[in-house]
Parts: sequence; C-alpha cells; structure tokens
Amino acid sequence: MNMVATRSKEGAQLLKLDQDTPIRVRYHAEGAANVVFTITSFRGVGNEDDDYGPPGSTTKDGIPRIDVRLKGKLLRLRKDVPSVTPVLDSHRHYENHIEPLFPAESLVEQLLCTITPEFVRKCNVALRMEEEPLMKRPRKRHGVNLSEIESHGLLITDMTCDAKHASTEFKPKWLAQSPSAPPGSKRCRTCALQAMRDVESNAKLAQFRRDSADFCPLTLVSGDEDVIRPSLEPILLKSIGAPLDILGFVDLTLPYFQNLHLFRILRDLQVEKDPQGILEVKSSNIDFMTAMALRDCTFFLKIPNQQDKESARIEARLGDLDLKTPDGGKGEYWKKTEQQLIDEGWYTATEKTPAPKGRCVCLLSRNQEYHTD
Repeated sequence: MNMVATRSKEGAQLLKLDQDTPIRVRYHAEGAANVVFTITSFRGVGNEDDDYGPPGSTTKDGIPRIDVRLKGKLLRLRKDVPSVTPVLDSHRHYENHIEPLFPAESLVEQLLCTITPEFVRKCNVALRMEEEPLMKRPRKRHGVNLSEIESHGLLITDMTCDAKHASTEFKPKWLAQSPSAPPGSKRCRTCALQAMRDVESNAKLAQFRRDSADFCPLTLVSGDEDVIRPSLEPILLKSIGAPLDILGFVDLTLPYFQNLHLFRILRDLQVEKDPQGILEVKSSNIDFMTAMALRDCTFFLKIPNQQDKESARIEARLGDLDLKTPDGGKGEYWKKTEQQLIDEGWYTATEKTPAPKGRCVCLLSRNQEYHTD
C-alpha cells in the first residue's frame, strides 16, 4: 500500500482533493507518465478573485469558493503505467536533489497534495470524455487512465497563455554532448537519436514532421544570435501559430535567449551529474538519475503579446523534473540506445541509410564545416 504524506516538508497541512472539493477539472495536456488538468469553479471560471477563498465560503452568487492554494495552479496526476514512479517518491527526489540546484524563480513550483480514489475516478471521467471525436486527447494516448491507487498529485505553476501573454513549451534535451560519444562526432546526442528515429520510422515523412529535433539543443547555449534565431522559429511556430506572427516574437525573445543563463546552468549540471556516461555508470546511481531528469525536463515560456511587450515581462521556468529510474527496463533501454548510436554511426554521421534531408544540421557538424573551410 502506498505511504500517504499529509504534511509538506515544511510541516504545512497538504491540500486534500476529494469528490466534495468544489472544483471542475478539464483536460489540458499529457505526456507518457502524467496528465495535466486546468482547475475552475463550478460556474466554469477560475481566475476571478471572488472565486477563491477559505474552505466552506461562497461567492456573492452562492457558488462554493475554490481553496486559495489552487489559484494560478494546474493539477498534475500520474497515469496507471507500471514504469511510472509514485508521485511521493518522485517529489521527494525533486525536493532533495533538483530544487536546491536552481533559483526558485527558475522552476515551475510544484506543491504536493493528497487525492482520493473517488476524486481520481472523477478525473478519469473527464479524461475519457476527451477521447470523443473532435476532442483534445491524442489518439495514441486513448485507453490509458489515471492511477486510482495513487494517493498524491502535484499542483504546478500555470504557465499557459493569458490576456497579456502567449506561451510555449519545449524540451531542451541534452545541452551537452554525451560522454560516451566517439571523438570527432558530427551529431550531438539529441540530433543523433532523432536521425536514427527518422530513418527507423519513415524517411519520406520524417522531413515534414515538427518536433523538438527541428533545432539542435546545442544552439541554445551558443550565445550567438545568428545560431539561436533559426532555432527559435520552429519552437515558437509550434505553439504560437501563424508564421506572420513569429518574426515579432522571435525579435522579442532573441535577446532574452542570447543572455539566458538558465540553459547554461542546466547544461553544466547535466555534465556535472553524469561525467562518465550511461555505458560506464550504474543507471541506479542517484547523480545519473538526476542527470537523466535534467535531460528530459520541459522549458516553459510566457511571452508578452506585441501590444503588451512594454508592460509585461518574459517569464521562463523549468518543469517536469521527474525522477528517472532504471525500473521497468528503462536502464537497459538507455544503454542499448547509446550503444546503437555508437555502433551504427549515428554520432559520426556514417550510418548505412542516410538520415533524410530537410532537418536542422547539428551545431557540431556546422562547427566542423566552418573550421575546415
């Protein structure tokens, strides 16, 4: 049976969510391990001051108020997937090994809460409703529900767009080369893996897909305006939309990215926590597991709209810093993948079946071409 924590590390009573909690949850997004929900009042609003207050109080319209601790938060719940670490274990790792590494303002705040099976079933109903035609849940995620034996959830900073901001999110991935990569590699770890996946999936379709590999992660820590700009366009286009809007947002965010120390801190920590590489270290090593969490986190960005760019500021935070354990065969998968990238020439760009054209060129390859011209 899962251990249930009722107080935070500081001793504060944890917020409890049950079937009587006066909120509505709505599907927002999901990954392989978790689902994120928005939180509103019973009248479908959750951003007005009168909607929040002490437990048991009501608005002027007689609607039960939302606990003020839920203001500005999203709810993140664990899926019923065997390889996913229980929330309490992952959160304790976050508190002890991740949180101390970064300034508080650089992280998506996550507050532990307790949840009841009845509340989870309510959320599962909301989740299944999103599997209906024209709804939001991706087809590949259908049929996977939330864990009804999980006793904890996380309340996280809401980094979605609002009246004054556009928002985007992406995974920076490996900001430094893999310690196991061969000397003279022409691809970084992320670009090598994406090249292999492109060929394995469908070379003809791969060049038209849009995902994190539309840019080389190494560009984000280059400090070079000419190198960073081409990476920002696919990142912003993915979430903001129309190409005509992108140039203004790129111009607005470029100086910010050029001087952003957060990515350099993240890169240095990835190197510090895994100096040897997956082939040389036990995958259960706590520093290595921390490094893998740092390599799979999400970068959240709120950008002022064009008309509000003078009065609103850019807000950036790292989130999804979950414990990465070798359980469920993941450790062996990491080792196998790394060995395959080496043996089949994906790092050195000497693979038998060339990766499709149309993708970004890894910064390592660009630098080598520059120095040989």
